[in-house]
Order: sequence, then structure tokens, then C-alpha cells
Amino acid sequence: MSPAQQLTQSATAIAIGLIRTGRAEHPQRVGNILRLERKAGGYFWISFDGRELRKGMTLVDAEELQDNFRVAMALVGRHRIKG
Repeated sequence: MSPAQQLTQSATAIAIGLIRTGRAEHPQRVGNILRLERKAGGYFWISFDGRELRKGMTLVDAEELQDNFRVAMALVGRHRIKG
């Protein structure tokens, strides 16, 4: 696997944030994209470098979400939960 195809810490943090906040579940690799099922229907699509976060039924039709939402999900994903 080349470095461009490896999931970055940023993309991982976004996925964890989406799961922790109850927005998504069931992450799955689809080519060089990470896809998570949206609890509201459809999917979240995260680029492996973590620079893009989209939502929609298909990647082709997915709309790019605002950077501040992507950053917020990454922060939630990086935050350690005490327990």
C-alpha cells in the first residue's frame, strides 16, 4: 500500500468524531475513501488524507461539508474520553 492510500490520523479522528457524536456508524474502506453510514440516511465520505468530508448517497453526488464541521469532528475524535 502506498502512502497516498493509507488512512491518516486526521481522517481517523474525523471518523471517530462522527461515531462518538452518534452521527455515523459502520466505517468501511471504499477504494481510497472511508465511508460511514449516516444515522440520518446516506453516507459520510472521508478522504484518506482527512482534507475532505462529504455527505450523500453516493460519492459522485455527495456535497462537501463545511471545514468547521470537519475540524470539529476531528477534535472530538482526538479527545480522550475519561472513564
